[in-house]
Amino acid sequence: MCARLLVSLASLAALAAAGCYDPNKVSAPDEVLLLTASPDAIPANGFSTSRITARVTTSTTRNLTIAFTSSGGTLSPTTAHAPDGAGEASVFLTSESVPKTVTVTADVKEGNDVLVSRSVTVTFGPATADSVLRLITSSNQIDADGVSSAFLQAELNPAGASRTVSFKTTDGSFAREGTTPKREENNVTAGADGIARVQLFAPVTPGSALVTATTIGASGAAGFSATQTITFSPAMPDFMSLSADPLAQSRAVETNTITVTAKLSRPIGKVSTNTLVDFSIVNDASGQPFGRFQNITRSTDSEAATAEFVPGTTGTLGLATITARVRNTNVTAQIKVDITP
Repeated sequence: MCARLLVSLASLAALAAAGCYDPNKVSAPDEVLLLTASPDAIPANGFSTSRITARVTTSTTRNLTIAFTSSGGTLSPTTAHAPDGAGEASVFLTSESVPKTVTVTADVKEGNDVLVSRSVTVTFGPATADSVLRLITSSNQIDADGVSSAFLQAELNPAGASRTVSFKTTDGSFAREGTTPKREENNVTAGADGIARVQLFAPVTPGSALVTATTIGASGAAGFSATQTITFSPAMPDFMSLSADPLAQSRAVETNTITVTAKLSRPIGKVSTNTLVDFSIVNDASGQPFGRFQNITRSTDSEAATAEFVPGTTGTLGLATITARVRNTNVTAQIKVDITP
C-alpha cells in the first residue's frame, strides 16, 4: 500500500511501473492534490483568517476524506471531511498574535490510509493597529475654554476578542468638573456596536493633546493602540470691561501709578489664559498720548489682564481716556482717568 504519495509528471511512469501509483485513486500527477492558501499572508492579530482549499481529482466514487493539520494558528473545522462535487474541501486558518510562518498540510485519506499529502505555508505578518482598532474624533480642534469638548470613538474590529479600551491624553481632561485634570479613562467597555466612547474636555490654556486608545486583553495586558491629535485653540473673549484704581492720580511723584484691569469674558466657557491685551492712553483735550504702561500681564485663570499706568511728572493734566484692545480682535473697552497736579 502506498502512503503519502507526492506525485509529479516526471515520476508518473516510474510509479506506475513499480505498482505504487493507482490511477483508480487519482487521475493525474499535478492534479492529484492542489493545495492553496488565500491569502498566503495575514496579520498576526489573533482573528484574521486565510482560506485553505484542497482540490483532489478522482476517477472513481471511492470514499475519500481530506484532513488538515497546521503547525500554528487555529483551523476550523478540525475534523476531516469529504470533498464536494468539485473535489474541493476547505478550512479556515486563524492567525496567532505572534508573527511567524506556519505550514498547513492536507492529507487525502481512504479510511485510515493516507493516499497523498501536500503542504502550503501561511505567514502571520506583524499586525497593524488599524486592522484591530480605529480612533475617531468628532473634532481635531476645539476652543481652550474649559468646557468645549470632543467625542472620541474607539472602533474595534468585530472579529477581535478584545472589547475593552483604555484612553490616555497628554492634555485636557476626561472629566469636566474638578481642579485636577483626569488624564486617563481605563477599561471602557465597547457597546453592542463595537465602539468604546469617551468625551475629552478642553483646558483653558491653548496647546495640543495626543490622545491614545489601547485595547486591553483578557489578561489585562495592553494590545494595539491608535492615536489622534487634538488642538486646543485660543478661546478669545467676546466682551471686556475696564476698571482703574485710582480714577484720579497726581503727577507730582514719578512713582505714582494707576492700576488698570481688563476683565474678559465670553458667553460659553472661559477665556484662554495668556490672552494678550494692549493698553494705550490719550489726553482728551489734545488727543496726544503720554506717560507709559508697565508690568503688563496677560490674562490669568481669572480672565483678567492688568497693567500699571505711570503718568510721570511731565504727564498732561486733565481727563484722559485709557483704551484696552484684545490683540488680533475687535474687542475693546475704555475708561476715563483724571491726571492732577
